[in-house]
Amino acid sequence: MAVLTRVSSPTLIGRGEELTELRRVLEHVLAGGSACVVVAGEAGLGKTRLVRDLLPGAEDVEVLVGGCAEVGADVLPYAPFVDVLSDLAQRQGPAEIRAMGGPTGDELARLLPHGDETGALDGAPAGVGRLYAALRALVSGLAARRPLVLVVEDLHWSDRATRDLLGLLAHRLPPRTLLLMTARTDEAADQRPVLLFLAQLAAAGAHRIELRPFTRDEQALQLSGIVGIPPTRARLDAVYSRAEGNPFFAEELVALGSADAVPVTVRDLLEARIAALPDRTRRVVRTAAAAGRRVEHRLLLRAVDLDEQDLEEALGPAVDAHVLVPDGDGYVFRHALLHETVAAGLLPGERARLHRRLAEALTHDPSLAAGRHGLERRIAHHWLAAGDAAEGRTASYRAARAAVRTLAFDEALRHYERVVELTHESDDLPVPRYRLLWDAAEAAHRAGAADRAAVLVQQAIACVDPAERHHQAYLHERLSRYLWMAADGEGAVEASRRSVELVPTDPVSSWEAAVVSGHAQLLMLTGRFDEARTEAERALALAAQVPEARATEGHARNNLGVALAHLGDVNRGIAELRTAASIAREQFDDVDDIARAVVNLHSVLFDAGRFPEALEVALDGIATVDQLGLQRRKGVWCRCDAVDALLVLGRTDEADHLLREAALLHPEGIDAVRVHGLRGTLALRRGRLDEARRQLDLARRLGRRVVAGHLVLPISRALLETLRWQGDWPAAVELAREICDRHWSEGDAAFLVPVLAGAAGAAADGAVAARAERRTAEERRLASLTEEFAGRALVATSRPEFLLPPARAALAVARAELSRTSREGAAPAWADAAEAWRALGDGYQAGVALLRQAECQLADRRRAAATDTLRAARAAAIAARAHHLLRAVDATAARARLPLEDTPPDRAGRFHLSARERDVLALVARGRTDRQIGAELFISHRTVERHVSNILAKLDAHTRAEITAVAHRQGLVVPEPRQPRPDRPAPRSRSAGRG
Repeated sequence: MAVLTRVSSPTLIGRGEELTELRRVLEHVLAGGSACVVVAGEAGLGKTRLVRDLLPGAEDVEVLVGGCAEVGADVLPYAPFVDVLSDLAQRQGPAEIRAMGGPTGDELARLLPHGDETGALDGAPAGVGRLYAALRALVSGLAARRPLVLVVEDLHWSDRATRDLLGLLAHRLPPRTLLLMTARTDEAADQRPVLLFLAQLAAAGAHRIELRPFTRDEQALQLSGIVGIPPTRARLDAVYSRAEGNPFFAEELVALGSADAVPVTVRDLLEARIAALPDRTRRVVRTAAAAGRRVEHRLLLRAVDLDEQDLEEALGPAVDAHVLVPDGDGYVFRHALLHETVAAGLLPGERARLHRRLAEALTHDPSLAAGRHGLERRIAHHWLAAGDAAEGRTASYRAARAAVRTLAFDEALRHYERVVELTHESDDLPVPRYRLLWDAAEAAHRAGAADRAAVLVQQAIACVDPAERHHQAYLHERLSRYLWMAADGEGAVEASRRSVELVPTDPVSSWEAAVVSGHAQLLMLTGRFDEARTEAERALALAAQVPEARATEGHARNNLGVALAHLGDVNRGIAELRTAASIAREQFDDVDDIARAVVNLHSVLFDAGRFPEALEVALDGIATVDQLGLQRRKGVWCRCDAVDALLVLGRTDEADHLLREAALLHPEGIDAVRVHGLRGTLALRRGRLDEARRQLDLARRLGRRVVAGHLVLPISRALLETLRWQGDWPAAVELAREICDRHWSEGDAAFLVPVLAGAAGAAADGAVAARAERRTAEERRLASLTEEFAGRALVATSRPEFLLPPARAALAVARAELSRTSREGAAPAWADAAEAWRALGDGYQAGVALLRQAECQLADRRRAAATDTLRAARAAAIAARAHHLLRAVDATAARARLPLEDTPPDRAGRFHLSARERDVLALVARGRTDRQIGAELFISHRTVERHVSNILAKLDAHTRAEITAVAHRQGLVVPEPRQPRPDRPAPRSRSAGRG
């Protein structure tokens, strides 16, 4: 077979549009912008080639390239960052790289080729936030010098730790930075996590370029470029029918050199390419495949048992045939599919033998590897593939520890669990079995797998020596935390109680301080604020008696701050929370504590009815946790905090956007309970009652073991309100009885009172309906039930310090609901409730109260007053985009024949559209975007968004398409004149035939 001098076309074929788009993005970056681009497509379509052809035209640009990598069935954590840092370190030195990483630059040593040679990280706290801060400082510093293009290849082989860091960088790219990633989208890759990540990137505004197969003409041009002359029709037919437009497959077919008997499948094709190599070359290639996609020359030399000259002679044909490509100090398979084919073709005995040789070589001489990062994982993989369980167990333990040092907690968990699977009671382990399980549990917790963490720590508790009471106690404290995150509040409370029972109290120790503070946290979360304050103060006293307990002090002050606020001392509570946040930032020992201080400060402000302040804290919290690398672990909760405040303030579009972001972060456990609860509440406030009921029912099922009133009671309240709006007051009453049968702490009063007010309203709905139908006995029964629920609300607030402003407004509602059944002072009671909600800024709840007030005024035959009240209720419904409330107001006015306009309405007036809203509607109907409308009307696109939101509410529509249809149907806009048809048809787009 003749050897080809060229394996690919010298010119880029069929990618003109894609290359133009990439260059346009690059020009934007060179002008000072930033961008994230994903080039996606099936294997072999030329993703790397497209990126490579972009870069030569990028003058005076810093280009850094890294690739994700497989090691056996797993992937190497942080692989692209290791590549990039290795390149920079070779050119500028490790010290300079750490200096560019800013205050936490030493964290970069975790990913440098030879690790932390300076010992700077010995005893240093590990946190993804520190590593992310260092990487972002490095990227910002490089981009400040000159525009930066950061290329990440093979995203389909990325681990979650890598994707988390890439997602954070993409979300906050500094100016003059282009993050350019390639990803395989065929079935060979593990798709779900990567597809989810790509969806997150798209939601954040990333560009996506999807590559398609070549057309027949483009494949002909490719073949011409490879062989130097146009292909014959028969040759083109043979290649195109097999390659189907895939550039890589076509290259392999041409390299095979036969126009006849072309292999049927891609695997057959690649196997034929390897089979054409000399015997000795094939043996070397198969050894290289066992080592991975890339193999170091010295490692290959040791594993094949050849001398230097013989190895070079054996490698020659593989390099000439473009199977292996020289790469630095080693060789790499030209394409991943070549490597996969050779590795899959190894016989079982041959595979075990090769992996043993590689494991022994790397174990005895680690310098054979190109760098320390991932070395322990490689060794563990080779021992396990060789079938040596004992060596594999030891190597996997070392790999787990190494993964923890590099903050790759998913990776660490996989290795720990492998060790656990391979371990028996009699095995000699480097640590006691309980310690192994403890470490595995903490890795699971930090990886966001709360359920798995709880199982592992329970196994650790079963193994620990009963005499080790401090370890027994602390493991129970950890179990409590894991169960709480897994939405098992009942189990968490029991584990916390047990931890306090077990912890030794003489002498005072850091173990005791941590356990007591953890118990204070559980008491605070379950609304037992008196006990939480006592325990938090005890934890502070204990922390003051032992060294190195500053972090525990911060944790305890956090708990104390929430307890004080809910006991009536809001300002002192806020001060304690700010101190806790300051300590957490100072220590940086566990970045969760920084996020927890932000979350709890929002909670205190929100519960105190200080909604704008709470929103500001929550939005700052989102930026803080994202910057700390906690987007998955705390980002969901902070987004939900912001949604809580946005819903109260009537900013439902922004709330919807943040909930979509939260959903893309794949919430689990207690996070999932809250996301579904808020999605239901949002649907309720927008009048999508069936959706609200589904989401709220799901949230209640997921949270069936949650004992935190502040979390589950608002969900029940929203569901109860939904049932009432659907007219199903009997189901609402039944739900209220179920809630009342549960035990709630005194501190849950602020969240229980609104539920009881809704319960009183449901019973009052039934009483009013019975009165209308003259069912006197039923009316009396339901009136008595209304009084019972309202009385429970009063009892729940027997301690006034627990009654924060929103609860006081809800108590006013309970009194007003009671007045509906007694017919005494009903309208004034509802006026008081409306004013209480209006003072807090909750326009939606104020609108509901105004509607009830108007109904009472109509019952008293005060038509003029009712008209004014209904107008106010209508305005509140429109501002909140509460379609169901708007419909109820209009229906009430229609039944009473009350005009809500002062003058006879014109067509647009029927919908109460202002002049500016009519202008906006006309442009929406013409298909204009918000920015285009803003430009035409000389207003900001934010103002346009508000007008569109008002129009949606007034026209009772959910989408722009719906309001366009309503506008045309009702004659609210004048149709655009038809354009005359052109004399000649427009030319068809080139993309029309892509399929």
